[in-house]
Amino acid sequence: MRLRSLASIAALAAAAATSAACSSGPHTAAPPPGSLASGTAEITIDGRDAGTTHAVSCSPAGFLTTITTGDDGSGVSALVSNGDELKAESVSFRNVGGFTGSYNAGLGEPGATVSMTGRTYDISGTAQGFRTDNASFATQSRFTVKVAC
Repeated sequence: MRLRSLASIAALAAAAATSAACSSGPHTAAPPPGSLASGTAEITIDGRDAGTTHAVSCSPAGFLTTITTGDDGSGVSALVSNGDELKAESVSFRNVGGFTGSYNAGLGEPGATVSMTGRTYDISGTAQGFRTDNASFATQSRFTVKVAC
């Protein structure tokens, strides 16, 4: 009887170990088309890929959201209003793709556009600034910032 109990316990332990080895953790669903995984930012400057970062912070305060990417040496800071409609109030670039500059709503540049897919902001426009390889001359650069909060 005791031998039969030990055999039963051993069989149950083997079955449990086999099923545990075959199981896997929950799979993360892919983000919907047009969106990024949370905490990711993709940036283009003048149509050129300026990199992808996973250093993303989004801080909502009322109808404004402050978005920061990158670090002190290279990154983007944006202020987006979501009052009546989505609107880019400002977008600043620190040495991103060789460009440093900013966009500020109402200061003469063509307006920037903002759209959302899920939790992903897509901000596009033109910024005034300079290229780090030729800082003596002002330039305009087209930008796209796609960031998932």
